[in-house]
Amino acid sequence: MTILIAGGGISGLVMGLTLHQLGLPFRICERVADPQPLGVGINLQPNAVRELFDLGLERDLDLIGIRTRQYGFYTKSGREIWVEPRGLWAGYNWPQMSLHRGKFQMLLLETLRARAGAECIVTGAKVTGFETSDKSATLLLADGRRIEGSAVLAADGHGHR
Repeated sequence: MTILIAGGGISGLVMGLTLHQLGLPFRICERVADPQPLGVGINLQPNAVRELFDLGLERDLDLIGIRTRQYGFYTKSGREIWVEPRGLWAGYNWPQMSLHRGKFQMLLLETLRARAGAECIVTGAKVTGFETSDKSATLLLADGRRIEGSAVLAADGHGHR
C-alpha cells in the first residue's frame, strides 16, 4: 500500500514525514527538478507548530525561526495602533513561529530524505493527472511515466488543467 503525493512543497513534505512516522509507505512526485529555498517570511500558527513538534522538528524550527511573541500594527513613526500576543504569550501550549518559507521547505526536504531515504521523493516529476480504480490509484506524469499506488493525495499548489 503506497500512498502517492502529488507535490513536494510544504504540505506534501509534512504529509510524507507524517506517513513515515506512521510507518506507511509513500512516494512524493515534485515538478521541480532541484528544489531551492524560495519565498519570503511566513507565520506558522500554534496548531500547525504542534504537529511539527510531534514530528520531532522543535529544535530545527528554533534554529531557522523565532517564537513570535506578538503581532501588531504601528504608524510610520513607530506609534502602536494595535498589538496582540501570539502563541505561548497568548495562552497556547505551542508557539507561533515566524520563519523564512524557503528555509522551512528545505528543512522539511532534508529531514524527510534523512529519515525515509532520498528515493521517497521523485523530483522533475510534473504530475498532469491521475486515474483511480477499485484497487489502485495512478499518478500521470508529463514525461509519460505512470506511478501506481493505492491512494493519491494532491498537495501541488499549481492547478492542473
